[in-house]
Amino acid sequence: MTEARGETGWERLFWLVFDRTSNPVLLLDEERCIVDLNSAALDLFGGRRSDVIGTSIRDSIRPSEQATSDAEWTAFLQSGEYSGTRDLIRGDGSEVRVAFAASLGVVGGRRLAIYVAILQEEHVPESPAGATELPLTVREREIVTLIALGKETAEIAAELHISAETVRSHVRNAMGKLGAHTRAQLVAIALCGEHALDGHSVDA
Repeated sequence: MTEARGETGWERLFWLVFDRTSNPVLLLDEERCIVDLNSAALDLFGGRRSDVIGTSIRDSIRPSEQATSDAEWTAFLQSGEYSGTRDLIRGDGSEVRVAFAASLGVVGGRRLAIYVAILQEEHVPESPAGATELPLTVREREIVTLIALGKETAEIAAELHISAETVRSHVRNAMGKLGAHTRAQLVAIALCGEHALDGHSVDA
């Protein structure tokens, strides 16, 4: 999708994060075919980009779980939000357990699912259920962007010269405001939102 990449505004930020993050991120069409994926996602699934583009992520799900996944995907196309944990089958036949989340967004003029898979999620105490109307603070946006780029709590704390507990507090607040329950879901929602990413953190 390189030729369709936006050069300004939200899409510019999206593609910067997409290219730079160490979190595996895929773009899926409504049939779950892989439209694009970043380097981290290619490393996760294995194989060559040309072999992966156009395949269905459904093929990476255990056959015994595909019917359940089909129903969940149908519900996702209506709700726009999808998250959970799953064992994905890699190109070499091995399996890897991931926390995943997806959100629907318009990228390059197409309605696509932004699908994030994180291998090992750092535990963050649960935030109250349901998104609020409160906007993210500048600091929360900064931290959400660093998480979207694949930074861990300790790295963020060191970079921002704050304590790890302060980082976790900001993460909990941001998750509560965005209605996210896992870091994978937080990243997926942030990548779809014009007001969740901080351009200065991406450009730094």
